[in-house]
Amino acid sequence: MTALAGIERLETTAFWRPGAEAPRQEVYVTLGEAELVVQDFAGTALSHWSLPALVRRNPRRMPALYAPHEEAGEELEIAEPEMIAALDRVVSAVETGRRRPGALRRLLLATAIVVALVTMLAWLPGALRRHAVDIIPPAQARDIGDRMLDALAHRAGSTCNSIPGDEALATLRQRLTPTRPLRLAVLRELEPPELALPGDLIVLSNRTLDSHDDPDVAAGHLLASIVTTRTAPPLRAFLRDLGLVDLARLLASGRVPDHAVAGRVEALLADPPELPVDERLRAAFDAAHLAWAPWADATGRPTAGAAPSDMPPSLDDTAWLALRDICR
Repeated sequence: MTALAGIERLETTAFWRPGAEAPRQEVYVTLGEAELVVQDFAGTALSHWSLPALVRRNPRRMPALYAPHEEAGEELEIAEPEMIAALDRVVSAVETGRRRPGALRRLLLATAIVVALVTMLAWLPGALRRHAVDIIPPAQARDIGDRMLDALAHRAGSTCNSIPGDEALATLRQRLTPTRPLRLAVLRELEPPELALPGDLIVLSNRTLDSHDDPDVAAGHLLASIVTTRTAPPLRAFLRDLGLVDLARLLASGRVPDHAVAGRVEALLADPPELPVDERLRAAFDAAHLAWAPWADATGRPTAGAAPSDMPPSLDDTAWLALRDICR
């Protein structure tokens, strides 16, 4: 017997019977990578056997008898130990595969399931948040905003109210957004000039009122916040920070845990939303008939090209003084 170098290929002599009643004859057997070839001594191929179908008819007995498949009358009788060992490894591997039918199919199915789960887990949170934005009723959004305002009040002083001051806020709202049901509030020690909360609620800092003599500066802060909410709605930002479990609870029961409200307030104070580019803001100021220069100068934005404005002030002197005194 010869073992050819470089590939798994064995050769030996054997006795071959082409059929159950046929006499046996001595042949030359070659074991390749995928098949077993039976040849006469002149080199003519007499039969080709597929290795995956190979069966042994007399396990653990010598000489070994092999057939090309279970029902075949054809048979090989081999005495060479190394060839027998190689063929028995083939038979054993085939039988192992038969004992585990569909292993590859199950592996592919499991892989497909894992990929589907990973895809779903990556897609699901965003889809749920988009769905929540669409289905949360306005009353619930207002409740979330009010709870955030209460949490802010614990950090930035109490909410300020007075009858003249509240009337001035209403006048300012009507001046800036006559068709939008905006709610305005003033916090005593809020560090950012203003913050937008869910439920059409914008909170103005009393520091903004105290630090500038021009009502158009306060109005400019409010208008800049209004413009920001068009591209970055506060409710969407709140839901973005909400954990998946809390989001599912919100959709199922309508309840929002206190820690989610407090967490969003902390994030908002640490990183207020970025304002739109000046071009968009100036267009909004023009549409609202609000002078650009006072707010731009107060916030360090360019005022080049802003001619002296003939637009009316956002509040008259009486209303402006009432608004500035709202926390006193």
